[in-house]
Amino acid sequence: ASPPSDVHDAVYYMKCMMGGILACGVTHAAITPLDVVKCRRQSDPAFAKSLGEGLSKIRASGDTLLGFGPTFMGYSFQGFGKFGFYEIFKDVYKKVVGEENEKKYKKVGWSVASGSA
Repeated sequence: ASPPSDVHDAVYYMKCMMGGILACGVTHAAITPLDVVKCRRQSDPAFAKSLGEGLSKIRASGDTLLGFGPTFMGYSFQGFGKFGFYEIFKDVYKKVVGEENEKKYKKVGWSVASGSA
């Protein structure tokens, strides 16, 4: 087996973007039932005495997936941009400053790329 390549091409960036969708969109959408219970308890303190009771109530009312779609879409776009563009900006800034300076100021480069994404 050949060693993994370090080629940062369109396929690499797309993998990073897809990773961002999975890391952000799926995980945030998965916990929307918790957010629904939290919001209902904040607006109506008598709604439920515990998280478990609240989850049972939203399950019984059919609101388990309330907010899932918008949350998934919004955080997927965020992950797509943050994970993908972070990698793109790291490579762009690396080329701008040159290989010697890139190694010398690697952490600064990561911070600037992160802020740019």
